[in-house]
Amino acid sequence: MSELADQFHSLSTLLQRHHGDWQRLPFACRTLPWPELAPVLTTLSEDDLDALEAEPAAAHGLLAPYRSEVAAVHDWPIPTLKRAGDYATPRWSSGIPGRKWAQISDFAANIHGHHPILEWCAGKGHLGRLLALQQQQAVTSLEWSADLCRQGKALAERLQIEHHFYCADALAPEAAGLFRREQQAVALHACGELHLRFLQHGVRAGTRSLTLSPCCYHLITGQHYQPLSTAGRRAGLSLSRHDLRLPLQQQVTGGERVRRLRQIELTWRLAFDELQRTLTGNDAYLPLPTFPKQLLSGDFAAFARWACKRKGLAVPAQIDDAHWLALADDRRLLVKRIELVRHLYRHPLELWLLLDRALFLEEQGYRVTLGTFTDMANTPRRYLLQAHKPTAAP
Repeated sequence: MSELADQFHSLSTLLQRHHGDWQRLPFACRTLPWPELAPVLTTLSEDDLDALEAEPAAAHGLLAPYRSEVAAVHDWPIPTLKRAGDYATPRWSSGIPGRKWAQISDFAANIHGHHPILEWCAGKGHLGRLLALQQQQAVTSLEWSADLCRQGKALAERLQIEHHFYCADALAPEAAGLFRREQQAVALHACGELHLRFLQHGVRAGTRSLTLSPCCYHLITGQHYQPLSTAGRRAGLSLSRHDLRLPLQQQVTGGERVRRLRQIELTWRLAFDELQRTLTGNDAYLPLPTFPKQLLSGDFAAFARWACKRKGLAVPAQIDDAHWLALADDRRLLVKRIELVRHLYRHPLELWLLLDRALFLEEQGYRVTLGTFTDMANTPRRYLLQAHKPTAAP
């Protein structure tokens, strides 16, 4: 058993054993589900909870006496991969935000090969353009947006590099035909189903090198995740889309405005839940879908009317904002206390998902490494999977 497989087995056992901690919908809870954690959690004020959310290491230390084996996973060593070192932006990269440029530069610093390059879900092709300049290799960038393809093509022509754009849907069957055996395929922050297809197509074609930084694990076609590896399927871990969102619930670059909007959204969702329970007479949580953030710029009554219409409920003639928001304040503290525990599992679950992908590649004869390619200050989605197909002996 490889070291990656050994880690995967340990994580599978741990996540199964503690599924009652992390496979919960905090909004549906009316009381704290862990009596043994009440003495430590109920003493925390909202300011304490927000501070712990901003400092995950402190939160892990607080919960370690109660969940020692889970907290220990955060200390597992993960290799730090190569960084670019020089983040000076060339003239052609004008308009790329600093953190994004750092991600692109650090990702590119880990690409070493002598084969043409396929860039998956490329946007304007910033990564592909940098690799074309650095490696003097032909690059093909797949992107579904015709406008982004036009912009990327214009930039490539200006630099006189061999950089071609293929405008198509990465989920369409014909996208598989872009993969070749003697090729380096790269994908920086490809979401959910897009990066699963990237791996499956690359393996099927026997592509020499596959380099991937996954993102948005929950954006899959089915309601539940289907593991790629044999070990993943045997683990028997059932993961819903809600579960797959857990690793993404970490903001390191959003700023004060993002935090303020999250606070408002959390409060208003809970206030609406209190309202809908009264309207329907059903004491059960009614989830709302993702919605445009401009809905949060008005008052709660307007938001509640929108939510009622969205869920097919009769809209009350009068909505007492103060009453429903006061009820939400109490529940908001409960939700944050539950999330504090759930967030202890963000890293173990993401590591499980990464290792499922790594083991899938190992099963297909690839040599695989997993590490971090950029700093946390640039993005929390900083994990890099690198898979190389050994050259067959003569």
